[in-house]
This record gives sequence, C-alpha cells and structure tokens, in this order.
Amino acid sequence: MRALSSPLSTAVSGPVQRPALLVQMGFSTAQRWSSGGTISWNGNTWTAADVRVEGLMVEALRVSGTLIIGNLDDVIGGLILSQGVQDIAVSIYGYDAAATATGDVVWLADAVGASAQLTTHEARIALRHYAEFVSSPRTLVGAAAGFGQMLPAGTVLRINGIDMRLERR
Repeated sequence: MRALSSPLSTAVSGPVQRPALLVQMGFSTAQRWSSGGTISWNGNTWTAADVRVEGLMVEALRVSGTLIIGNLDDVIGGLILSQGVQDIAVSIYGYDAAATATGDVVWLADAVGASAQLTTHEARIALRHYAEFVSSPRTLVGAAAGFGQMLPAGTVLRINGIDMRLERR
C-alpha cells in the first residue's frame, strides 16, 4: 500500500482540490507542459499551458482519448505541421497544484499520437497505445533467426488465402 506524502494528504483532504496535468511530448526537442502553472518536477521545468485531456481510457495494450493543447501562440501548431504527431511519444501525469514533490505526481498514461486536428485556438491530438498496430515482433530472415536455407525463387506460398510468389533481386 502506498502512503500519501504530507503535502498531498493535506491537499486531498482540503476543502478545495486543484487537479492539474503534466504532459510531455517527444518532438525533436521534448515539450513539457503543465496545466497548473509553471513548475519544476523530476529535474525538468514544465511550462504553464492550456492543456487538458478528454476521454482518457487506459487499458492493457490500449489507450484512447484526446489531448487538447491551446494553439493561440501557434507553437504546437508549428510543431505538428513540421514534425507530425504520428508515433510521437506522449506521457501524461496528474497532480494537485498544492503538492508537487516527486512522489506526489501520479503517472496516468504513456501513449503515442495517432492524428491531429488544428484550429487557430487549439490542437486536438488523438492518442493510442504505441503497440496498437504491431502484429508480430520484427524478425529478419537469416541464420540467427533459425533460417538455414531459403526457398528457391518462384516458390508460391499461400498466406491468409493470398498466393505470394517469392522473387529475388
């Protein structure tokens, strides 16, 4: 069982709670935003921003929801247009604005960007699990993977009802 720190216990038991989010996106230069004002946490500075999450659902090998970031200054819009969001890592943490010590912040989700919609006011980034479209581990054909001989060129393999003819370069 996890014990709450004194600041977090005080914040949670107080008459008013101030829930906030920390969001990190893995663009070429990592971007870190906080919905509760600029804070220093885990050795990084998290800049105050208009950040919120809608419909966040985290399950085994499945993440869904929408990350919404204010775009009035065109910073996130420029990043999305120049680098895209497909497979950009997104980490989301929750905390109370009155308790920001290392142990007070709670991990909520690790995801990747799936798609984005931009307006002049906000960027809406759909989230998904990083392994959602992975169907099998990557293996190269060769002796290290247990393949000693290759089938001759012209061999026809039937895979999922589709005939595939092997060809060589």
